[in-house]
Amino acid sequence: MRNCTSKPCDIDPKYISFVREYLADYGITEFFYGITIKTKPTTKERFKKLRQRVPNEMLKARYMLCSSKTIMEYRHHYLSHFAASDDGYFEKQKLGLNLLKNADITTAKGQQLQRLRDEYGFKSWGAWRFPIKHNSNWEAVYVFFSDLEQEALKEILQAHKEQIDHQLQLYSSFFNEQCIAQLNPITNFNCLSAKTMQVLQLTAQGHSSDEIGEQLTISESGVNYHQNRLKELFNAKNRAQLVSFAHSLGVLD
Repeated sequence: MRNCTSKPCDIDPKYISFVREYLADYGITEFFYGITIKTKPTTKERFKKLRQRVPNEMLKARYMLCSSKTIMEYRHHYLSHFAASDDGYFEKQKLGLNLLKNADITTAKGQQLQRLRDEYGFKSWGAWRFPIKHNSNWEAVYVFFSDLEQEALKEILQAHKEQIDHQLQLYSSFFNEQCIAQLNPITNFNCLSAKTMQVLQLTAQGHSSDEIGEQLTISESGVNYHQNRLKELFNAKNRAQLVSFAHSLGVLD
């Protein structure tokens, strides 16, 4: 694999096979799945680079669910060399089905991207997005690929859109329950510094800001800064909710 550092989530591969076989009936040959950030979140959380889908940030994903090693390899190569200049990558997406632009073959870079997709047998691609219960600012997304031309794929998917949407949402809920500790963006993209993680752990143990500051040799205002940032990241209203969310997402044991 071409220097891909992402790992498959800890889940029985048979569940991935179920989804792959299901999607194959509708012309989709490969997919990968993860949890991402809304481009316009409802809070001030500091996921700016993730919200903008900066390719180098997306490459930092530690875990993902994918239909094969082949698609992991393709994702890494695409993000490393093509995504930053590909209009399809930055195309605005909505909840549900999104069929995305193919490579612009009027440019040299677009021709290179098309050759890459030809190498993998991909003629069209898209994304299917869902809200998730864990955080109102996060979305689950299947990025999928097909060996069908876009119009042919569109006709099939549109004809069965409601059925596919329902089934993928069920799979999404299952994946999230099984793998949230690895897929949540806070953990998956290493959004917490070592110091912030220490503050979170001591907060969960019930220490006051003053006590945390003494243990970590930082000011009380410094502790409050870290705690406020944590509340933004977890979309939590107070310390108790912060600790509860951190446990439920697997950030805290």
